[in-house]
Order: sequence, then C-alpha cells, then structure tokens
Amino acid sequence: MKALTQCWFTRVHIPESRAHKEPDGTLTSYCRHCDRPIMSWDRHRWFLADGFNVTQLAETVSGRFLVLLDSVEETIIGRWSVQHIEDAAELEAFKRTLCEQHGVGQPGATLELYDSGDARDTRAKAKRAATRRAPGGTARLSASY
Repeated sequence: MKALTQCWFTRVHIPESRAHKEPDGTLTSYCRHCDRPIMSWDRHRWFLADGFNVTQLAETVSGRFLVLLDSVEETIIGRWSVQHIEDAAELEAFKRTLCEQHGVGQPGATLELYDSGDARDTRAKAKRAATRRAPGGTARLSASY
C-alpha cells in the first residue's frame, strides 16, 4: 500500500525526467512522487494527465477580461470583456481610460487593473509558483504540528 505522496498534499507535481512534447504542443511526463502521468502547457505548472482539467479550460475558453480589483477589501469592482478588441494599441487605450476613470495608480488608491489575457502575467505567476519549490526540485512541506 502506498503512502500519501508529497504532491497529494501540495498539489504540485514535478516531472521525473525530461518531458516529451506531444503534437498538440503539450508536454507529458510522470510525476516523480506519485508516478502518475502529468502534463503541462508552459513547463512550470503540471497537471494530472488523466481526467478533466478545469484550469486549462478556464484559460482557453473563458475569453479575455480586464478586472478591477480593490486590493484592500479583496473585492472585484468591475469586469470588462475585451476579446472583441483585436488591436493592441486600442486595448492599451481602453486600459488607460479605465485607469483614469477609477483612479488606478493614484497615490493612496487601492484599486488594481488586471488583464486575464496578458501572457507575461500568466508566465510570471507560473514562475513564482515554480520558485516556491525547494532547490532540489521538490516542494517544501512543513512538519510542524
């Protein structure tokens, strides 16, 4: 009988060897902790390959939004669909307009504007999550009781 593995607690799967690239662009491997097949789209976040992946569905199907967030109250103030805006300059102008209307970036302002489709932001989040792992490639666990 197998004991509960590290990835069961942390939900962080780590590939045991070099990933294999599939024809559709996904990367596949096996988790070094639970020996289950895993897959990734960005080499940083790994998901179980068998089953339904809600994260990938949300990232690819939901469309692109601008979200106005109050960081102190931790509430969403507004959400605007921008998938109809195809020109990058037009999108930046819309972002500037929203920032001016709501005072984003003003001294003392607690509002922040997030772009759900910003690839740089998605990659940065994935890299931050990947750096939470210990240098040896395994995730850190706390043994305190």
